[in-house]
Amino acid sequence: MPVSRRRRAALVDDVEDADPTQQAEQDDVDMEEEEPQPRRAKGKGKAPMTNGHSRAAQRQENGAGGDDAADDDDDAPINEETFGNKPINMHEGQKLQGIAQDWTQMATLLKNSAFTLLNEVAGAVAEVNEGKDSEEVGKLDVLMRELVDIHVELGLHAETLSELHQAIRGQEEDNLLERYEAGSEEKANTYMTKTSRQKYAKNEAYISFRQTIWESLNPEKGMPPIVELIPKEDGDVSDDDDDDIQVGGLVQDLKCPLTLTLMVNPVTSMVCNHSFSKEAIDLHLGSNKYTKKRCPATGCNKMICGNDFKPNKNLERRIKAQQRRQAQDDDSSGEEVIE
Repeated sequence: MPVSRRRRAALVDDVEDADPTQQAEQDDVDMEEEEPQPRRAKGKGKAPMTNGHSRAAQRQENGAGGDDAADDDDDAPINEETFGNKPINMHEGQKLQGIAQDWTQMATLLKNSAFTLLNEVAGAVAEVNEGKDSEEVGKLDVLMRELVDIHVELGLHAETLSELHQAIRGQEEDNLLERYEAGSEEKANTYMTKTSRQKYAKNEAYISFRQTIWESLNPEKGMPPIVELIPKEDGDVSDDDDDDIQVGGLVQDLKCPLTLTLMVNPVTSMVCNHSFSKEAIDLHLGSNKYTKKRCPATGCNKMICGNDFKPNKNLERRIKAQQRRQAQDDDSSGEEVIE
């Protein structure tokens, strides 16, 4: 028995005296086994979702059940293929009127920008040519007619949408897309079959355009009726059969109705289209831009305010041209007297 105890004690001592390197290696192995694994980044290994993928496709890749496929329609893009030409009721039909107003606003923007700019360019080109008609003026006339056509087309779209809006009477209406396209196309085709006189002779923007050119080329003569400036085509009625009286021979007065002299810094009312010298009309209307007063032009009963006026560069240019011509005439008269 004593021998056995001594042997066991010797074995314990041998273990304690073992190589420290071997013990360190064992400790390293234990630490590696206990070291936690790094967390895998969220979404790592998965292909990124693109706009074309749906949630249903993602669920299918993740092994989701077939019950989730019922939500596919919620993620489908809204376009003509998925949405379709669905009927709308009277409440939803209010959107048609809003779209019609958008078309009208585009037409107004075209009128207030492109028409005004083209008028100014036409007047300047005609003035540079010193009273002679030119090829450039003819090209501007073609461009103006194209702008008038675009302006009318925008109005036809608005008119068609307004008609569809009026057609909804407390019940759902379907096939609105087809009806809109067919209605717009029919109106456009009807307009394009008209003659040049029928399209432009009564268009205010075109009349103003031709008036500007005429006054630059013929400052001392009134413009004849606009139909005389547009060649007659097949389908035009004779001038004698036209029920509308064509008025011509008018020359715009370049004098201010208030000062009775040539206008200085002319401004034009957007309400009644009468023009005045800026300083004179500002003094007449007062400092409050929104106080309404009767227009001081003879025979005009419109109520206007200072906020209704805008500078008229075209009129200002014509006034300066008139002043130059008057100065030239004065110089010529002086030379004749000296001789």
